[in-house]
Amino acid sequence: MTEPQRKRRSQSSAHGGAEEAPKPSHPVSLSGHNGGGGNHHVEEESGEGNWLVSYADMMTLLVGFFVILLSFSTMDPEKFEEARKSITAEFGGTYQVPYSDLAERIREAIKKLGIGDQLIIKVSDAGLEISFRGTVFFDTGSADLKPEATPVLDSLIQALHADENVLDITVEGHTDDVPVVHGKLFRNNWELSSLRACRVLESFIGAGISKDRLTAVGYGEARPLVPNRDATDTALPDNQSQNRRVVIRAVRHADPVIIKVDPENVDSPPAQ
Repeated sequence: MTEPQRKRRSQSSAHGGAEEAPKPSHPVSLSGHNGGGGNHHVEEESGEGNWLVSYADMMTLLVGFFVILLSFSTMDPEKFEEARKSITAEFGGTYQVPYSDLAERIREAIKKLGIGDQLIIKVSDAGLEISFRGTVFFDTGSADLKPEATPVLDSLIQALHADENVLDITVEGHTDDVPVVHGKLFRNNWELSSLRACRVLESFIGAGISKDRLTAVGYGEARPLVPNRDATDTALPDNQSQNRRVVIRAVRHADPVIIKVDPENVDSPPAQ
């Protein structure tokens, strides 16, 4: 070994050993322990996760949007039943008219009383309508229930009891166009029809039907079934008899929006 070579070797030893090996120009990534000691490149992600997250967010927002729209909408029972009828027929199912079971129970209950010719039961997609001739419940010009009205109402209420928790019941009073006799407890047909509706409604309350499911309405002579008079303004007694009636409507219950008022937050009226 020549003298210059020995000098270079001694200098290298003094600085800590051999020169560092050159670093690789490209990083090497390992796929894990495979027992073979070989190097494997890790496969890069394809990027599908990004668009899936965006798609899921969009669908969530759309569902929330339509839920809000539904909360502001009002369901039309007739259109809903028409849609249900069409869908049922399309898929080969058997469509059952709403309220048909309830109507049949009422017919059976009333049939035993022998007044089948004094009432009309109508069933539609919008609800059940029971129309009684006015003479079934009241005497002419009176708002007091007749004694024979009690068994009729008892039979009707008993038939409705099975569905009372899912029904809203409205009692309507109607009169003909004959003015009331002055000096009575009521001044006109509006008051007479309203009082009659309330008397019938009280029977439902007495039977235990919840008050928040009951409504009484008086229409007076405003909604006749048939004309009270002919073209010469002559009274038509048969038509007037049909117009004097009590109508009871039953529809599926829709929970109302209940607004609770805190008395402490209500402004007091200004002092006079």
